[in-house]
Amino acid sequence: MSYDVHITRAGHWTESGSNPISLEEAKAYFATHGEFEYSSGLSLKGPFGTMTIGGEFFNWIDEEDSVPFKYTEGRITVSSADDYVIQRGDLLNLTIGG
Repeated sequence: MSYDVHITRAGHWTESGSNPISLEEAKAYFATHGEFEYSSGLSLKGPFGTMTIGGEFFNWIDEEDSVPFKYTEGRITVSSADDYVIQRGDLLNLTIGG
């Protein structure tokens, strides 16, 4: 099973704008973690071609895969996260979201 995980300072992710994580703060945080790479867009290859998504991404480069953490509206979101990625998100939430 997978989930969308939202790292935020708000009580509920829909209220992230009330106590946002700034983009500059997120960039500074991820810059100190070598397993993440920043990109201002994301390209995904599929069976029918390549789809490009605009936005601010911090890509977690794992041994086998890359997991995009997207910054938007004062929060960081990981779509379709499995248990392994959720554990990583919990660590981020404790250090940047809390």
